[in-house]
Amino acid sequence: MINQCRFICFLLVIFLLEGSNSLIAQEALGKINCICIDAGHGGKDPGAISGKLREKDITLAIALKLGKMVKSAYPDLNVVYTRTKDVAVDLRERGRIANKAKAQLFISIHVNKFSKSSVRGVETYVLGLHKSEASFQVAMKENEAIHYEEDYSVKYDGFDPKKAESYIMFNFLKNSHLKNSMEFAAPIQKELIARTRMPDREVRQAGFIVLMDVGMPAVLIETGFISNPSDQKILTSESGQTNIARAIFTAFQTYKNNVERNSVVLTGGQDEQKVIQKQIPRVQQQNQKTSTDEKKEVEKSVTTSGKNDLFYAIQVASSKTQIKDLRYLKLKDKVEELKGTDRYRYYVKRTSSYEKALGFQQEVRKMVKDCFVIAIYKGKQITVAEARKLEQKK
Repeated sequence: MINQCRFICFLLVIFLLEGSNSLIAQEALGKINCICIDAGHGGKDPGAISGKLREKDITLAIALKLGKMVKSAYPDLNVVYTRTKDVAVDLRERGRIANKAKAQLFISIHVNKFSKSSVRGVETYVLGLHKSEASFQVAMKENEAIHYEEDYSVKYDGFDPKKAESYIMFNFLKNSHLKNSMEFAAPIQKELIARTRMPDREVRQAGFIVLMDVGMPAVLIETGFISNPSDQKILTSESGQTNIARAIFTAFQTYKNNVERNSVVLTGGQDEQKVIQKQIPRVQQQNQKTSTDEKKEVEKSVTTSGKNDLFYAIQVASSKTQIKDLRYLKLKDKVEELKGTDRYRYYVKRTSSYEKALGFQQEVRKMVKDCFVIAIYKGKQITVAEARKLEQKK
């Protein structure tokens, strides 16, 4: 029991340290430039087995197909793998690989197994405390992979994946990426059901070691039961694996579009910063006229407005609902709130100078890594490009 308490404390420290480095400035994480695909098990760890079939082979095949689809559609996007061949990778090392690559999404692919061959279906998990015995059993099965690691009893300080008390720590850990993880898990589950026709076993939460150190939105996908004849045909066939990979890829596209929709992405080197306003493809036409009218209205009213009507600031958070407590950001500056039509935005360091704002941005990024400059005019957010034009007219 003492060893397990030590392990819980150890993991809590690690989780908090990881969390402190992964604060996000908005629910939409900006442009997705890198993802990490994790093929479950590998090497001396075969994963679930049914006859001559091994989970590690199926997960690798699906992972490589998925990565190829992503790379084909987005050539500039960096696709990182935890493994590309049949090798062993420690559970916690997989998260470190994703963190080192600064991935913005972690996708862990697995295959399920059950004692009753009649059980089948797909399920998608995010990190959290299990709410059912079935979810707990899946987590225990996947966490047993630590037994294949050298010195696992020392490395995990007595953690026993088969004992319920080992999972007490998940009562204390807060998944700071839970919301975004759930927003990715939902379309995955939907697409998998539609493309494979497997039964829906829903999106769930459970305590997976492989997800604990991941400093980004993350999911673990159980793509079917190797113990079920119907699922097995899908999991082992070329067409079935392609359908599974295609389902995850389609869900990724949905998630990527949602994340990047209307988000402001900063690019450029030290000498220049460009602000690009991402547009929403499906509503672009209907909003085009409104957007043009609003720009004219802003430009028209500038001649009668005072200098204090326009200022720049550093956005540090954003939410569809009002955030009551922003102390988790650990900022010394006063955080101000701007209520928009669709979300609340939170900012610090207002200034009338765009150049000063860029300097403030670098300062604030020491605490909130993806903060960015915004422009506010007459109590409403406008693009920085629009603000710069207004400055020239004054």
